[in-house]
Amino acid sequence: MECLQLKTCLSRKVHFLIVEAGRSRKKMEEGVSSCLTSEGFIHWEQARCYLSEMTITDGYDYFLSCVESLSPVFFEVEEHLLSKQQKEIWMKHKIYLEWIPEPHLSAVEDSLNFLNSPNPSHHILALQLMSSILERTLGDVFENESSSQCPSLLKDILNSGEINKVFGKHVVQILRALMGPPTSLNLRNVVWHGFPNIGEIPRRYGCFLYLTLPSLGKILDEKRKGIQTHRQLMKLSLNVENTCDIPDLIPQIPLVKELIEVTQPFHSRQALLQCSLELMAERRYSYAVALLLPQLEHILRLMFVSVNNCSERVLTAESDTLYTTLDEIFEKYLPNGDVNKISEALGESLMDLLFDLMIYPEGPRVRDKVSHGEANLQDIPESLALAVLVAVVMVMWKCSKFTTSNENELIKDLAIFESQYCSAFHPMSIIKQKIVQILDIVAKLPDAMQYDETLSLKVLSPTFELCKEDREMFEEIQSVTEDLVLFICQDWDIQLTPKEINKCLFQVFSDGKAMIKLCLKEKLSTLYRFSANQQISQASNSHISGQTGACLAEIAGLLTRVLTELESMIVQVLSALRSRQEQLEKRLLRSRQRDNLMRLIRGCPFFHHCVHFVLLVCCWKLLTLNKQTGPKLLRFLKQLLKFIENLRTFTSSDKNKWTECVSLYREFIPKVKVTLSDLKNTPTSRK
Repeated sequence: MECLQLKTCLSRKVHFLIVEAGRSRKKMEEGVSSCLTSEGFIHWEQARCYLSEMTITDGYDYFLSCVESLSPVFFEVEEHLLSKQQKEIWMKHKIYLEWIPEPHLSAVEDSLNFLNSPNPSHHILALQLMSSILERTLGDVFENESSSQCPSLLKDILNSGEINKVFGKHVVQILRALMGPPTSLNLRNVVWHGFPNIGEIPRRYGCFLYLTLPSLGKILDEKRKGIQTHRQLMKLSLNVENTCDIPDLIPQIPLVKELIEVTQPFHSRQALLQCSLELMAERRYSYAVALLLPQLEHILRLMFVSVNNCSERVLTAESDTLYTTLDEIFEKYLPNGDVNKISEALGESLMDLLFDLMIYPEGPRVRDKVSHGEANLQDIPESLALAVLVAVVMVMWKCSKFTTSNENELIKDLAIFESQYCSAFHPMSIIKQKIVQILDIVAKLPDAMQYDETLSLKVLSPTFELCKEDREMFEEIQSVTEDLVLFICQDWDIQLTPKEINKCLFQVFSDGKAMIKLCLKEKLSTLYRFSANQQISQASNSHISGQTGACLAEIAGLLTRVLTELESMIVQVLSALRSRQEQLEKRLLRSRQRDNLMRLIRGCPFFHHCVHFVLLVCCWKLLTLNKQTGPKLLRFLKQLLKFIENLRTFTSSDKNKWTECVSLYREFIPKVKVTLSDLKNTPTSRK
C-alpha cells in the first residue's frame, strides 16, 4: 500500500515558528544581563525583559514575536547545559525537584543525559519526557491550590488563576510561548502527536524545558509552597492471560530494521525507530514506548489521508483547523459521513490491537497515559512495550511490499499473530473474561464445604446427597431449567444438545467450567460494536428500532452489572462458609449461629446451580447479541439484575438470609420461563 511521502509534516506557519523564528538571534543584546542566576537557574524577571509590552493574546503574530524575542534566552540555556558537567548540574538541580512525582525523577535525570547526547533522536525523547512531566506536575500544583479538578488541557492549566498566582504572570507568559495554544510553539502536542521529523525541533527548546523544572521548583521553595499531595500515577499493565501471545520481536530486531528500510513512509523517521529498537534491546521499555507512540500515530495519519484521499489533513493544524489525531483516524465515519477506509487497509485484527492499546477505557490507553505524564514510567512492563512494538511493526508491514509469501520469519510470525488476535478490552471481551473468573470462583464451592447439613464432617464422595426436602426443591428448579435450556438452544446455534448442557451445568455441584469455556472460544467481532456512529447507520437499515450501537451498549452494560453482582454474591457465600466453618471447628458458634450455618450449607447446591444458570444466560446473550435487542430483552435483563442484587443483599455478612435466597431463586426461575416465552415471539433483527 502506498502512503504519502513528505519532507515535513509541519504546516508552513508552524514550521517557520519552530524551525526558523529566532534562529539568528543567538547572542544577548549589549547591556542586558544574563538570563541565568549565579546558581544556573532561569532568572525569570530578566528573561521577561526580552518580551515587549505588547498585549498578551492567543494570536500567531504575538507568539512569533515572543519566540523571536526569547531566542537569546533559549540559546543561553542550551549553551549552559551543554558546557557543564552533567553530574555537577544534576546535583544542583535535584534539590529543587522535590515538587516532581518521585517516580518521574529518574526520567528528568535521564533527559539531561539525552539532551547532551550526540544522537538527535534522544533530543526529541527528552522533549517528550519533559513536556509530559511538566504538564503532570503543573496539574498537581493546580490541585493543591484549588478545590476544582485539574483541567484536562495543558493550555487551560497555564491560563488558570491558580498557576498564575503561584508562579507569577511573567513565568506563565514564557511557558505559554512554549506550550500554550496551537498558535504557540505548542511543543507538547507537536512532539507527542508525531509531527516533527528528526532535527526539526531545535535542541534549545528541550534544554529550556528541562531547566524550567528545577527553576520552578526554586520558586516554590522560596515561597515555601511544597506540594502536599501528588495525584497517583498509574501503573500500566497488559494482562497476558487475556491477550493472544504477543510475539517477542526483540530477537528479530535485525528483521525489523530491514522492514523499516523498505517502508517508504518511514524513511524520514528511520533514526527515531532505530533508536527505539535500541532502547527495547536495552530493556528501557518506558523510553522505547515514548519514542514509538508518536511514530505509530504518524504512519497511521499517513495511511488515513492516503486511503481517504485527504492529503491536506497530514500536516500540523493552523489556528482555524484541528489536528488529525488518533481519535479521528479511528472513527468509523469521516466528518462528511463517508466510511473511513483505515480499517479496511489495516484489517480488523490489527485495529482490535490498536483499540486495545490506545482506545478502550478498560485497556492501558498507553498513548494518553504516557504522553500526559499520568503513567509511572518506572513500571512499564515488557508485555506492554512488546505489544506497542508489534503494533508499529504490523502497521509498517501493511505499508511495505512484504507479503506472507516472502521468506521472512518476522512476517510469518506477524501473520500468525494477526490471524489469532481478538480484542481483550472491548466491553464484550471484558464480559467473557468476567464469566471465566466467576466460573473459577464458583468451582471452589464444593471443596469449600467441609461439613454436611447436619454439621458432621463431610464424607469424601463423588456425589453430594441432598436431604429429601432439598432434593424435591432442586428437582422442581431443575425441571424448569430444562425447559429454559431447550429454549436457549433453539435460539442459539450452539454445538451442544440440551441434555449435554443440563448434565454439565445443572446437576448437583457439576463442574461446568469446560463447557462454558468451550462456548466462549467463539471469536467475536468487536470492532465498532457499540460505536455511537453505529446508531446512525443501523437506524436506517434495520426494522428493529432498538438495534443500534447505543442499545447494544446498554445490553452489554446490563450484562456487566449482572456479572459484577453475581461475583459479589458468590464471594460472600464462600467467605461466610469458610468463616463459619472455622468458627465451628473452634467451637465458637452459638446455637442460632449453628442453625444459620446449616441453612447456608443446605443452600450451597442452589447457589451453585443459580450461578451456572446466570452464566449460561450471559453467554447466550453475549454470543447472540444481534438478536432480540428490543425493549423486552432490556426489561428481562433488568429483572435479572434486580434478582441478583437481591441475592447479593441477602448473602451479605449482616443479613445471612440463606433460606430466603433459595426461595427467591425458586420464585424467579418460573418468571424467567414466562419472559423467555414472550421473547420467543419477538421478531429478530437483521445482522
